[in-house]
Amino acid sequence: MTNDQQPLTVPAVEARYSAKGLLQEYIGNPLIEALPGIISHKEVRQMLSVDPPMLPEERDFSNEARFHCIARLFWRFFQPMMQHIRIWDYLSICIRQGYIRRNPLAVSSVERANELYAAAMEGREPAVPSEYIPNSVGFAVIGVSGVGKSTTVSSILNRYPQVIQHNHYKGKRLDLKQIVWMKLDCSHSGSERGLCLDFLSEVDRLVGTSYFSKYEKRGTVDTLLTEMKWVAASYSLGVILVDEIQHLANSRNDSRKLLNFFVTLENQIGVPVVLMGTPGVLPLLQGDFRSARRCCAHGDVFWNPLQWDEAIQNSEWEMFLKKMWKYQWIREPVELSIDFVRAMYKETQGIEALAVILFILLQEEGIRNGTETIRIEDVALVAQKNMKIVQPMLEALRSGDPKRIARYSDIISTFTEDFRNNRADDLEPGQPEKSKKKAVEKLVADYLGEMGIAPETAEKYARAVARTKTGEKPMVLVRMALAQYEADIAGKETETATVAAEEKKRKARKSAAEKAEVRENEDLRNAEGYDDIKGEGGEKHG
Repeated sequence: MTNDQQPLTVPAVEARYSAKGLLQEYIGNPLIEALPGIISHKEVRQMLSVDPPMLPEERDFSNEARFHCIARLFWRFFQPMMQHIRIWDYLSICIRQGYIRRNPLAVSSVERANELYAAAMEGREPAVPSEYIPNSVGFAVIGVSGVGKSTTVSSILNRYPQVIQHNHYKGKRLDLKQIVWMKLDCSHSGSERGLCLDFLSEVDRLVGTSYFSKYEKRGTVDTLLTEMKWVAASYSLGVILVDEIQHLANSRNDSRKLLNFFVTLENQIGVPVVLMGTPGVLPLLQGDFRSARRCCAHGDVFWNPLQWDEAIQNSEWEMFLKKMWKYQWIREPVELSIDFVRAMYKETQGIEALAVILFILLQEEGIRNGTETIRIEDVALVAQKNMKIVQPMLEALRSGDPKRIARYSDIISTFTEDFRNNRADDLEPGQPEKSKKKAVEKLVADYLGEMGIAPETAEKYARAVARTKTGEKPMVLVRMALAQYEADIAGKETETATVAAEEKKRKARKSAAEKAEVRENEDLRNAEGYDDIKGEGGEKHG
C-alpha cells in the first residue's frame, strides 16, 4: 500500500439516539443513547442462536453433497447457554458504565481529552484530577480452548455497531467517531510492543487513520502506550478485549508492564478491558494482585466445559445435544438416548466444539461405511481414530488435575483450527525441499505454541522431530514432539525427585554421624584420664 492510499475502513453507522428504557444515569449521554437498547435474556437467546438450514430431501443427496451439508454444523450452529447470557450482561454493563464519566457534552470530558492530547504531544504521563473516578471495570474470561469463549464474545460484540458516526445531537453539532469495541489477539511472543502496534493498526482500519505507519519503526513501548491513551479517548473507545492472553505468561518480556497498562487504561481514561485466555494465564494474573483485583471486579468467568450428571435431568449438556441431534443427514437418523449422552460426554468431556466435530465425524463414518446411521459403539471408535491429538487434554480433564489441564489447555484450539482449515495439508506444492522443511518446522512450532509451550522450547522440539522424521505429516510430528516434550518433563521431574531423595538421605546420614559423635564425646568412658580413674578405683576396691 502506497503512502497516498488510505487503509480500508469499517463503514460507520450514523448515530440514532433513544433514551427508551435507559437508566437515569445513562440518559443525556449520546455515547450510550446511540447503542442498541438493553434487552431481555429471552431476546438474547433468540438473537445469539444460530441454526443451520436443513431440508428432509437433503438426506437423499449424494454422499459428496451430504458431506457439505454436514459441514454446516461447524460454521452455522450455535446454542447459547447460561455462560453466554452472563457474558452478554457483563459486556453490556461494561460498555455503558465506562461511558458514564466520558460524556462528550460534559466540560470535564473535554478538559480530560485536552490533557490526554497534551500528554501525548509532550511524551509524558497525563495528569489525573483528584476528583476523577472512572466507572469502568473490566473482567476476565478464563477457560480451556473449545468451550466457546472467543465465538461467544465475537457473536455478542457483533450485535453492537463497531463504529458510530455522530453528527448532531438534539439539534446541536456533535462531530465524533465512536469506536464501540475493539478485539485484539495476543501474539505467541507475548510482545507488548506488538500488541500496541496491533491496537493502532486496528484503529487505522476502523476509522481510516495512519497511526501504525507513524509509529511502526520508531515508536518505543512507552511512546506507544501514551499514544494509545490519547487515541482511545479521542474515539470514545467503549471496550477493548484482549484474547489469547495466556501468551503473555510465556513471554520473555515483562508481561506485568502490559497488564499494568490495562489497569491504567481503565483508571485514567475509563475504558474497560476484558482479558480472555486459557488457564495458563492464571499464574500471571494471580501474581499481580493489582491486575487480578481489576480483572475480577465484575466477577471472573471461569468458563468450564459443560457439566453432566446422569442423576440430573435436562442438564445443559443434554440440552445442547438435543438441539444438535436434530441435524442428521444420514438416511437412518437415530434418537438421542441416554447411552449416546453418556458416550458423547466421555469422549468430549463437555467441550462443545469437540461434540460438534465428533457428531460430524460420526455422520461421515455412517455414510462412508454404508450403514447410514450412528451406532453407539462407533462413538468411542471414531473419537479414538480421528481425534487423537486431543486425547492428552481429555485425559487431563478426566483427571481433574489443574496443573495437567493448564498444560494441555490449548490442544483443543489446535485441533479445531486444523479441522476447520485442514491446515496440515496447506503447504504449497512445488516449493524447494529446504524451504519445505523450514515450513514444516514452523508449522509444528506454531501448533506447540498454541498448546502453551514457550516459543523457544516449541522451536527446539519442532526442529528435532522435523529433522529426524522427514516425510511425516505435520500433525504426526506435532504428536511426536508433544510426546517427547512430556517425556522430558517427566524425566526432569523424576531426576529432580531422585536428587532430592539422595540429598535427603545424605543429610540424614550426616546428621546421624554428628549425633553419634556428640554422644561419643559426652560418654565419660571416652574422657581423658578415665583409665587412671578406673585403675585407682580398682585398687581401692581390691
